[in-house]
Amino acid sequence: MTHHSAHPLPALHGPRISVVVCNYNYAHYIAQAIESVLSQRYQAHELIVVDDGSTDDSVSVIQRYAAHGVELIQQDNGGQVAAYNAGLPRCSGDVVLFLDADDALLPEALGAVAQAFEEGVVKVHYRLALMDPNGKLLDSVIPQDLASGDVARDFLRHGSAHPSAPASGNAYRRSVLTRIFPLPTDAQDRHGADFFCIYGSTLFGSVAACEQVLGLYRVHRSLKQTTGLSFGNVGSGLAQDQRLQARLQRFRQWISERTGGHIMAPSVLLDFSIEKSAFATAALTAPSRWEGTQRAARRLPQLLKALWLRRSVSVSKRLGLTLWAFFVLLAPRGPATTAARYVCDPGSRGSQRLTST
Repeated sequence: MTHHSAHPLPALHGPRISVVVCNYNYAHYIAQAIESVLSQRYQAHELIVVDDGSTDDSVSVIQRYAAHGVELIQQDNGGQVAAYNAGLPRCSGDVVLFLDADDALLPEALGAVAQAFEEGVVKVHYRLALMDPNGKLLDSVIPQDLASGDVARDFLRHGSAHPSAPASGNAYRRSVLTRIFPLPTDAQDRHGADFFCIYGSTLFGSVAACEQVLGLYRVHRSLKQTTGLSFGNVGSGLAQDQRLQARLQRFRQWISERTGGHIMAPSVLLDFSIEKSAFATAALTAPSRWEGTQRAARRLPQLLKALWLRRSVSVSKRLGLTLWAFFVLLAPRGPATTAARYVCDPGSRGSQRLTST
């Protein structure tokens, strides 16, 4: 089906940027998130904090910033989707950035985002440096690859996901978000709001990538716990895949309704970032190595298809990741686990101070 507007969206010159911080029981982190917005070299047009029914001291921390013009929205706990749905209608800027309360922006973030909204751009994304629960910077940056251009084409034709930053690493043209909001709610899955914004927005224009690190992403689990396979802030790769496909089904119905049936999303989403974790989980968590090899071998064709549809990734890197897949599939469990964790979990690679952005 067709996508994008008939008339290109105009470039945004000096856009007003609204920042919406979504918070739930992050009293220990919310001040850093708010202050990271207030300290931007390119001043935010407005800063709105949605507190999603916190039971800790979050509200009292947020209220300390009322004198700085921070607007507080309080609601009963409804999850990330409900927080996004509450925050967007209060925004009046040209661009909206949703910041998770446990993450933070670097001082140059909004300035770089403002410059990137050229003609036709609906989403700008950028890299995030990882930090541990205590705020110590790690020797890792996500994502390693960032897509740009018309990413909706491969999404609609092949069900291919584009390499994108997680929630706090994206900024959207508000006029596009207002066309597709409110986001669909589901009592069984109240999160993944960024999934709907990331894929929904790109149906109406192009993506611009800022290659520099512009934010900080907090990894909550302890990196010392290396006995299992848990990647990032989520559970096993197999659970991720099931959740992803369930979200896609809601996305298909939602975007069809929001566009009057003009856009029909694919029925299966091929996301290499999810596929690699599901593949590694299948290979390395089975009772025996032989059973794990059989399970992973069944996932291998889809993994490779997802990888080779990632046109924003160089051919040499795709070849290297193909070799990695076969190593995880066939090597003894010890070396295979080390290799799997290195590719699937950048936060496990060590730590050091971030010296430049």
